[in-house]
Amino acid sequence: MENRLKFFLEVNKLKTMQRTGWVLMKVKNPETVAEHTSRVAIAAWLLGQKKNLNTKQLIKTALFHDLCEVYAGDSTPFLYWEGLKREKKEQEEILLKGVRLSKKEKEERGKIKLEKEQKALSKIIDSLEPEFKKEIYSRWLDFEKRISKEGRFVKQVDRIETLTQAIEYFEAKEEVGGTSWWEGTEETVEDPLLLDFLKVIQNKFYDDRPKWRKVISDQKLERELEGILDFLLEIEKLKRLPRRIWRLLEVKSPIETVADHIFSVALMAWIFGRQKPELNMEKLLKMALCHEMPSVYTNDLTPYDEILTKKAKKEVFKKWLRLPRKEKEKIHLKHYKKERIALKRLALKLDSPLRDEIIQLFDEYKTSSTAEARFLNQVNVLAVLFQALLYRKKDKNLQIDWIWEWAFEKCDNQICLDFIEELKNKFYGKRLISKLFNLLSFQKR
Repeated sequence: MENRLKFFLEVNKLKTMQRTGWVLMKVKNPETVAEHTSRVAIAAWLLGQKKNLNTKQLIKTALFHDLCEVYAGDSTPFLYWEGLKREKKEQEEILLKGVRLSKKEKEERGKIKLEKEQKALSKIIDSLEPEFKKEIYSRWLDFEKRISKEGRFVKQVDRIETLTQAIEYFEAKEEVGGTSWWEGTEETVEDPLLLDFLKVIQNKFYDDRPKWRKVISDQKLERELEGILDFLLEIEKLKRLPRRIWRLLEVKSPIETVADHIFSVALMAWIFGRQKPELNMEKLLKMALCHEMPSVYTNDLTPYDEILTKKAKKEVFKKWLRLPRKEKEKIHLKHYKKERIALKRLALKLDSPLRDEIIQLFDEYKTSSTAEARFLNQVNVLAVLFQALLYRKKDKNLQIDWIWEWAFEKCDNQICLDFIEELKNKFYGKRLISKLFNLLSFQKR
């Protein structure tokens, strides 16, 4: 567990690492690498399922593809390196139109970039057990070299997600950069389904330009792809939605977003779930990706929402919410109904198989009705506790004892209990300083 915690501590930096391309293009509060990764994983799932690809492999490849950036950083500065040495006005022109390199130059820079990222990835996974290192590395290499169908597919989806984000930031205007991403995207994308998806993007954002209008021969497929695009555009809001719990606790920025949290939960679900072969890993990963999707419309709900209007925040967060079982169930059911309505609205335009699957996964999660759901609920608490401890490290006055109580109340899986123990050792020392930890840990075991 100590080595896994070390890995999570390093990977968590991706939540605050803003993507360099957007920083250079002066985007205000641009997405983080973790936020980008979460939407790539969801897009790979939804689009890949249309091609009957191995969804589990797609999601894992998406989750791992940018882990190297913890140490290697974003590849954008490398690609723009020569241009950024020039005058400010010329720099902006290069950033707007992109960098034009010969095939030989691209190959040479690509080799250097690959070696740099390979070393960075080896460093970040070094503390993990051999089986974890092997799988992360193989999926990353598959992505970089496009070895398998799944690797090639995620590589293209990654580029499309970046293109979509560029249009969302800059709109479909050539003078501000939205359109300049098309050339690189068209060089990368070759899959027939994804080429049709690009046509759908063109038709949505460039409908006032006849020369951009594209025709898809299969109208049913076109409607399905339009639904996926609308869905992905909506969940982009999760990248800009700070987790409500940290705002209520008045944590100073940077504040984790819902998309950041989804990334953490999915990665933890894979690491911890891999020890439980009886769990369906594909189902577990999908559930992790969709467990907070309703927040697009409901905001990020907490158990304290019902009483915050009655008591001062500082008093409320001194301890875990102690309510009669029926009252807790009532609050949970109220939130569940609200979130389910929001999720149905969000998934409305998806074709029925995808829509039904997402709603089913969410239902299982909220009702803890399957082994995967019960496990993921515990992993979710661990992700919250882990992030809380990182914030408390910066602010010793942060009141998080109630999160410890929540974790002890929720977790009964030995893997999760072992991680809680490791968190205590890391953040409080080998010698426990809280009688609460001793008491509740003893009760749980």
